[in-house]
Amino acid sequence: MQFARLRQFALIACLTLIVGLLAACGNNNNGGSSASPSASPSAAPSESAAPSESAAAESGTRIVTTDKGDVEIPADPQRVVAGYFHGTLLALGIKPIGANKEWWMGSPYLTEQEQGIEDVGAPVNLEQVAALQPDLIVIGDFDVENYDALSKIAPTVHVAYSQYKNVKEEIKLFGDLFGKTAEADAWLADYEKKAEEGRAKLQGIVGENDSAVIVNVRGKTVSILGDNYGRGGYALYDALKLKIPEIVQKEVIDPGAGIKEISLEALPDFASADHVFICFNEGTSQEEMDSILNSAIWKGLPAVKNNQAYVLDYNTFLYFDPVSVAGQIDTLADMIVERSKA
Repeated sequence: MQFARLRQFALIACLTLIVGLLAACGNNNNGGSSASPSASPSAAPSESAAPSESAAAESGTRIVTTDKGDVEIPADPQRVVAGYFHGTLLALGIKPIGANKEWWMGSPYLTEQEQGIEDVGAPVNLEQVAALQPDLIVIGDFDVENYDALSKIAPTVHVAYSQYKNVKEEIKLFGDLFGKTAEADAWLADYEKKAEEGRAKLQGIVGENDSAVIVNVRGKTVSILGDNYGRGGYALYDALKLKIPEIVQKEVIDPGAGIKEISLEALPDFASADHVFICFNEGTSQEEMDSILNSAIWKGLPAVKNNQAYVLDYNTFLYFDPVSVAGQIDTLADMIVERSKA
């Protein structure tokens, strides 16, 4: 790629020289008239300038604009390493050869698609990435400190978490970025179909104005989650249309963090919803779980009294990639339907 750029630069430089000589001849023939145009030194592209879109297309690449500048990437990458977003790439039909297994692989909704993907560590291990000989690397903010080093291995695209607000925006962003708009549109259509089917399951079971709250427990730390922090939040609120309590909207979602740590004593203030979903993170002991589920505070919640409290499996609901979110719609709807039969 670098050789091609140097050759392109040399060609343009030669053409610029020829144009200059012709212009000089023209000036001499015209008696030194200043009316004839002259080549501007700044018009010649520098060696580091990004190739034009047409040049990229001819070489089987495309130019993408990122917060790190324009990056030339393969139009049809075959060996992608994803320090993040591997589930999003899979949703678009791009299967990475390497990904972050420690944090983001293991979703039950991606079991088949993840077969054969190698773990590259968290943060990514540069030697492992290089050994895979990727033709494209995709990272999020977690690996951004290694951007320069990764860029020396292969073209690297950094997508900041702030560039999208939810999974729908994410899939659209990646569809545009990698020329997969048709695949992105297909996922969005499938998501809306699943959402409609999920809501149909809940007719007559969940009221139109029923609210829901997601409680997250990590050890002894209790938090309230919003609609975009995993644990089924987006599927619950956006797809199934359960209402977000005003206090959760104001103190958890609106500030932008998507999570708010609270004391157990404050739980009734946040979780007085019609349905309460609680997720115990890995590392939370059985004793710590029991201390909450057997507490007077938990048992006093309206949803618990009405048998509308649900324990979310951490390994199922941790993930919030497009494929997992779409799968969680049906899983959550079935949980609520089954509870209604009890």
